Amino acid sequence: MILIILGTIVYLIKSLDFLYLFQTKEYRLDRILSLFKEEGIFNLLYFRKIRLPAVSLRNLLIVQGIFFNIFPFYLLLKNSSFVYLLIFLLLSPMVAVLTMILGVMISEIPVQVYRKIIIIRAVHKVKNSKAVFIGITGSYGKTSTKEFLYQILSQKFKVAKTEKNYNSEVGVALSILKNLKPDTEYFIAELGAYKKGEIKAICRLIQPKYGILTGISNQHLDLFGSKKNLIEAKSELLEALPNDGTAYINKDIKEWKYFAEKTRAKKEFYSLNNLPSEIKTNLPGKHNLQNLLPCIALASQLGVEKSEIIKTVKNIKPISARLSIRKGLNQSTILDDSYNSNVEGFIAAINTASQMDFSQILILSRGLIELGAEKIPSYQRILEQLYRTDLILLTTDKLFKNLDKKNKVFAFSNERILLNYVKDHADRNTLLIIEGRFEPRTIATLCHSRSNRESI
Repeated sequence: MILIILGTIVYLIKSLDFLYLFQTKEYRLDRILSLFKEEGIFNLLYFRKIRLPAVSLRNLLIVQGIFFNIFPFYLLLKNSSFVYLLIFLLLSPMVAVLTMILGVMISEIPVQVYRKIIIIRAVHKVKNSKAVFIGITGSYGKTSTKEFLYQILSQKFKVAKTEKNYNSEVGVALSILKNLKPDTEYFIAELGAYKKGEIKAICRLIQPKYGILTGISNQHLDLFGSKKNLIEAKSELLEALPNDGTAYINKDIKEWKYFAEKTRAKKEFYSLNNLPSEIKTNLPGKHNLQNLLPCIALASQLGVEKSEIIKTVKNIKPISARLSIRKGLNQSTILDDSYNSNVEGFIAAINTASQMDFSQILILSRGLIELGAEKIPSYQRILEQLYRTDLILLTTDKLFKNLDKKNKVFAFSNERILLNYVKDHADRNTLLIIEGRFEPRTIATLCHSRSNRESI
């Protein structure tokens, strides 16, 4: 009886933990499989720190299925031998995984119906709107570019945009239903994807006239399957633009010619090599200048006065958790880049921090996800950039330490130990760079208050 109770408790706890993982991975089996490959299924089954999922309607439906399984387990096992009960106890985490996969698949049916209803309503609203749609896509820089463009265009027009990082088809649809008003003149939509065809589906919804291609890297490469698939997916926005539209293409990426050939629209290229001398900004890092360039060009095309653009750009502040400055632990300074992490963003954070005047600079990272076969070369690129600076990398990803040749990486078994190290070593002369996502409690400890932000 004790083994049945123990097995049932382990089953319940691990089911909730895997439900948390599914929720963070948007209930996508492809992202869960990528996680299994990266962290190892054995580690996830038996050595992961337990996390509880947030309360949502979908989670409540799945949790009902978890508890429904308990009674059949009891009936099957109540007369079993000690050996079988022990096997059940040991395999209960695997049973929890299978339960979660089944629960996600079953719950996907009503979810897809709900999503279709949302999208149909959004399509109807778009057809009855006079707003001109602007699409923004790329591997990185999408959200910052969206926010910068919104601030600039708002000086002259009624502008709406997608919410936060809502860049899937249903996310864009929800933003349209909420933010598209009868007097909206321009709607700026961030377009994201994990596989080919997803951006194309969003374009069918919004029918964009203008498109901005930001940067291209290997983010989510494991989900796309290949760099070729990733590039083809990002080109779907440019292919959707009409003849009288305009595509703004980042000429600093090596694939710019490929993207230029993919659109029938007018092509405008932007590059850091052609930065207007009159543009002044307080935004940190060259990457933010790159995000500004297409916004300036498009705003000029749409008739925003040059003087208004210059004034707005000068006053634009960093987007929260994207290289924004905050006060931190032990009176240290935080360079907060915790919203997300990719190779180019990681390198940009290193470059930005290396130009700041601090006696000690520590960069904190849990590592990058969904890079597939390019994870090792990506980490090597980051380390090569790190070696050119005085920065020290603190990480919970052992691969960084395994690849480190110059003792610039300190590896920790978990966030708590990493955080304790920071507590012991950070002071008022320390810059802490939070690169990528950490547990909310870790962020809260590192940063005194989320409202305590300031620009460089």
